[in-house]
Amino acid sequence: MRSAARVTDGPPSRIGWLPPFLVAAAAAVATEVAVSILLYGGAAFVRSLTTILATAGVGFGVGLWSVASADDQLVDRLRRRWVFALVAFLLAAVFGSAWSLYEPLGSARWGQGAGLALLAALPLYASGAVLGGIAVAARTDPGGRLSSPAAAAAVGATVGIVVTGYLLPRAPMPASLLVGCVVLLSLGGMIFGGVLGVRTEVEEVARRPGRPSDVVVQEVRRAVDDLAIRELLEGEQLRRSMPLEESRSAPWDVAATRILLPDLDTPARFVFVGSGPSSAPHAAIREHPLVVVDVLERTAATVELGREWFSTELRIGSGDRLRVSGGNLDDSIESLEAGFDVLVVDTRGIGPIGGVYGLSARSREALVRKLSPGGLVVWGPGAPEVGEPEKPDGWSSASYVRGAGTLEDEYLTFVRESADGDWPDGFDGFASR
Repeated sequence: MRSAARVTDGPPSRIGWLPPFLVAAAAAVATEVAVSILLYGGAAFVRSLTTILATAGVGFGVGLWSVASADDQLVDRLRRRWVFALVAFLLAAVFGSAWSLYEPLGSARWGQGAGLALLAALPLYASGAVLGGIAVAARTDPGGRLSSPAAAAAVGATVGIVVTGYLLPRAPMPASLLVGCVVLLSLGGMIFGGVLGVRTEVEEVARRPGRPSDVVVQEVRRAVDDLAIRELLEGEQLRRSMPLEESRSAPWDVAATRILLPDLDTPARFVFVGSGPSSAPHAAIREHPLVVVDVLERTAATVELGREWFSTELRIGSGDRLRVSGGNLDDSIESLEAGFDVLVVDTRGIGPIGGVYGLSARSREALVRKLSPGGLVVWGPGAPEVGEPEKPDGWSSASYVRGAGTLEDEYLTFVRESADGDWPDGFDGFASR
């Protein structure tokens, strides 16, 4: 079956490495500039290299330690961290310039402390916070489009050290290099805004306990692809997905059901297996006055969440022309009355029990035996790990039918031939397809 990752994955961002590269380069520049100003700026300045490097290292470590939590507010917090980094480097540039121009500022102890805080601790803390947030965004991206920033940050820090060593003796004042860091961070922030557009955001909106796994409804969004869908998962198995915005294309089982509906004056019985979160059963009843529907579902929670979040209008129990059974599928199939005309098997719906072959041999034989002569079976969507269901003796098979623009785009039909090889009354429209 298809998991959520199959829906949300895609190629990685080609420029995702550049923002951490620029941030690490700016951090390296800030460290060297802080050392040059605090250690060599004048007789009254800080004379301990260990103190300067320790202050910068602690600031950077605390920034990494304060990484943003991975929730639906992560992107907003990342943007705020980036703005804070710009402010921190701008303050460092202003303070470093003032200290270089006004030497008495460094003669007092409070001035030396302020220099350590604004030139060493604050810029490195801001850089660590941004890099930590980028790492969390990459690690928690369900689509896997963002790569780890570690390698890019290491290379960026190396390049920053080399470039600073070359430019520092030639700069009119060391703090002027911090202005260049502000430019680098601004460029990195603009690029990272585009990088965040390829990140997949997943928000869980509902959960019900189920057997053996919980049933979850989540909303998946990705700005770069205009992706906005709602998914229902049972454990790792994707049971149903639908666009959050109105779509003209129908899900595969709704499209198949409409094709299989007979003439309006021809009664028919439909059986849906694993379609608890599907709107196809109710579509059959709504669009045909003489259709009777049975829905066989394993988990009551799936039916409940399907009704609440996917507008299926199904609930466990029996109605006028609709019966929904929940529980063991083998028992539900055994109690099913013979003589139905159309069988729709959602292979994802029975994926948690092993797919088509998760049903007992007796149940598979019962479904075939209870189907009317000339009846039809629809398996869908395709389940490659289960394999294409074998065609029973005396049956003919249609080719894969693809629904253009649907999220689940293929299903396979089998046709059980009647004794004289004719199609049943009312199904001629499908026979001609």
